[in-house]
Amino acid sequence: MSELIVTPKRSQFVSLPHYLLIDGKMIGLFKEQVSIHLPAGYHSVTLRSTFRFVENTVALSVGINECVILNYSDRERWWNILFNIDVLLWLIKRFSTFGEPWDTVYEVLSNGFFVIWMLRIWLIRKNYFQFTIKRASV
Repeated sequence: MSELIVTPKRSQFVSLPHYLLIDGKMIGLFKEQVSIHLPAGYHSVTLRSTFRFVENTVALSVGINECVILNYSDRERWWNILFNIDVLLWLIKRFSTFGEPWDTVYEVLSNGFFVIWMLRIWLIRKNYFQFTIKRASV
């Protein structure tokens, strides 16, 4: 049997769970790293976010007694930083006010960034994850 290891490229402060599908069949939900024994051949591996419309599929050929390491990352690093800053400002705003006109400026910027982020997610939803493949013999 061959082995497939699916792992994130870099550890995240908060890792969200993802669905793993192989050849269209749901394998399970995972957060960190998963190792699966597969028969040699061609396989379609899909990584799907908990949001069902965000996913990416890669075709893999797995040889006999071969270990394939599939590293993945998302395309959201800078957006996540912006989102964390926005959440921090939102928490501060819940307990205090910025005063006019800064309350209005904050609301317009926050809601504008949210709309742009949602539009971007919708446009890249089928290519959300980036994959790199490494091969080694077992």
